[in-house]
Order: sequence, then structure tokens, then C-alpha cells
Amino acid sequence: MGKGQRAVQAFKSTEFIEKPRDKDGLLFGENPFKEVPSTSASLLSEKSATPAVTTPAVPTVSKETLEAELKDLSEESKELEAVPTFILVTTYLSFLMLIVFAHTRDFFGKLFHPEQYLQLREQNGYAPMVSDFESLWTRRLYGRIRDCFNRPITGVAGGHVNLLERMSPDFNRTFEFTGRVRNVLNLASYNYLGFAQSEGPCADKVEEAMREH
Repeated sequence: MGKGQRAVQAFKSTEFIEKPRDKDGLLFGENPFKEVPSTSASLLSEKSATPAVTTPAVPTVSKETLEAELKDLSEESKELEAVPTFILVTTYLSFLMLIVFAHTRDFFGKLFHPEQYLQLREQNGYAPMVSDFESLWTRRLYGRIRDCFNRPITGVAGGHVNLLERMSPDFNRTFEFTGRVRNVLNLASYNYLGFAQSEGPCADKVEEAMREH
């Protein structure tokens, strides 16, 4: 007996093959995973008897109702976006004046104080990191008011913060600390609710909940 014949004989001698089958080759009895139908005809009848899946009815909206809702939305957006012409004109004029004055100061500054613009000129064969036009906003516009935003504090930020007082002798190019600390109301920090404080109502409630649970 060759290897192929021995393999066929071993396969036919398994218990699975010896189970009785119907004329269509399906097994009689129960399967460990699913009950085998008796015939292929019963399998088709079971599939046909499966109830159809029904989708819930979608409420219909009339065309007039949809158009009215869109009209209301457009009117609300127009009311929110409507800006008086006077405010628009004065705002653009203010920005234009700032930019014109900034370029004018740069022009005369390069003539009379070239040492202050060395970082904007080519040095030792290397091009500057940024051009004078690219850094115009930072140097001439934002630099003048950055002390309103970049305020150094000390300690944990909470409902109140300890502000380090400082002054600038050169229009906010450099700052010098005065040594005074002021306790002020916090209106800008992420921790204005006091979640990161080591003491206070938030910390007390967290400690109480941890001890209880």
C-alpha cells in the first residue's frame, strides 16, 4: 500500500466520515457549533423564513419648512457678521498707519543707526535668519505691546497669581525686574479655576474623595 492509499484509508476511517449522511451529503444529527439541517431544501426554507430587516421611517420635511429654516439661518448670520462701515474703515486705516510708520522708522533707522539692524544684514557671507519685512510685525508692532501678554509670574497659578513687576528702558526690547511682587487677579491662565493648586476647595475635595473611595 502506497503513501497515498494509506492517507486515503486513514481519512476514510475517521469518525466524522462514518457518520450517516443524506442524499445531498449533509450530516444527520447535531453539530457542536450549529445544528445541521436535514436536507438542502430545508436549508433554503430556513433562509426564506428569515424575517426581513425593517428600517425605521424617516420623518419627512416639507420644502417650505426647509426653505424657511435656511432663510432664518442666513438672516442670523448676516446680523452677526454685519459691521458698520465706519468701524471697518477706521480699523483698516489704523493698521495701514502702523505699517507705514513701521517701514518709515526702519528706513531711517538703517541710515542713522545701522548697528541696531545688524541681525537683518548679511554677515560673513551668511544671509540673515529673517528679513526686515518678515520681522516687521514682531519688531515694530507686537514688540511694543508684548508686555501686556508675556507677564512673568511666580508660584502656582490659581484664582490669583503673584506677578513679577518689571520695566523696560528701550520700548520692550529688554526688561529689568524691579524686585517687587504683586498679587493680582488671574484672568488669563489655564488654571484660573484652581485645579492645580495644592490647597483650596478643589484640592480639599480631591483629597476627601480619595480618602472616601
